[in-house]
Amino acid sequence: MTDDAVRADSVVTEEDLRLLRELKVKDRLHDLEVAYCRGIDRRDPELLKSIYFEDAFVRLGDMKEGGVDEWVDWIIDEFKPRFENTTHYLLNEWYKVDGKTAEGETHRLSYHRFGDPSRELIAASRTFNRYEERDGVWKITFREVIRDWIHERPVDRELFTGGFAMEMSEPGPADKSYEVLSMFGRGPLRPE
Repeated sequence: MTDDAVRADSVVTEEDLRLLRELKVKDRLHDLEVAYCRGIDRRDPELLKSIYFEDAFVRLGDMKEGGVDEWVDWIIDEFKPRFENTTHYLLNEWYKVDGKTAEGETHRLSYHRFGDPSRELIAASRTFNRYEERDGVWKITFREVIRDWIHERPVDRELFTGGFAMEMSEPGPADKSYEVLSMFGRGPLRPE
């Protein structure tokens, strides 16, 4: 049987369409999560706000909880300025989709480097998220973060020179990615 014969005989079922929609939703949820990492590390408040609905709630243990605007303002204005640089990595992702709602558990590693004194934190956390589709757009409605572990150590600045020397990433709009990647500007995540 040829590929053309298989295609001509193939029938797309309702189950196929349901699974395709679910994959598309999970891909969008992944986009929200990587946009979160970029928004945090590039300190882009508009990108961060755009992944949440306005009535969303965020809880970061004893550090902070509240509405999205309040949380983003705190992250950008109070929390992040304590660090010379941060990097957030998205690891495991597990999503369950049910119609116009979804839930997800994501695992992250985060790196926070203080400027003076020269020390760094490396931490693992998990986020428990609820998502909704409203007017055809998926966003986060609830996020709670718990810590798995955290480690602090001195920074060895010598590692940033010599054979390991590279241009360093920047926490804001001066980051090299804005120069090199024309499709990754600052500001809100656009619906697809």
